[in-house]
Amino acid sequence: MNNESIIFTTFLLAVVGYIGLTAVVLMSLKGIIPILFWRAVVLIILLHVIMVWTYHYEWQFSTAVRNGYAGFIIFHSALLMILISAITKKNISLYLVRISSLAVTVGALGAVFRYEAVELYRLPIIICAGLINAALLKNLYGKRNLMKKLSD
Repeated sequence: MNNESIIFTTFLLAVVGYIGLTAVVLMSLKGIIPILFWRAVVLIILLHVIMVWTYHYEWQFSTAVRNGYAGFIIFHSALLMILISAITKKNISLYLVRISSLAVTVGALGAVFRYEAVELYRLPIIICAGLINAALLKNLYGKRNLMKKLSD
């Protein structure tokens, strides 16, 4: 594969993984984790990360943390949560999917505005980020509203 094909494939996998993550987050708010679908999405996400490490970082830790340790820790923690969510109990998986989606959203939005190689994915990333955040906020607000009504 030539370099352009590798870059295209690497970040196409990222977008497909993010769209899948978005779908699973939305389903998780209904109490559903479609385990086979989610595991397929997790494999896509993992393949994307492996390709980034192989072709972008060339397995060099110093290259991976060149923009700082915070982002590295946040996004690899999100990856760990995603991986664990695919093999753990449903009630734990529900929370791991939602929490990891927030970190992934921050990174995805930052990337499509910062890097030329992924700017063509800006619209689908913005749409997915909007769906994730709106759904999580609606869910959070709905629970708070319910708790308030119960306490009255």
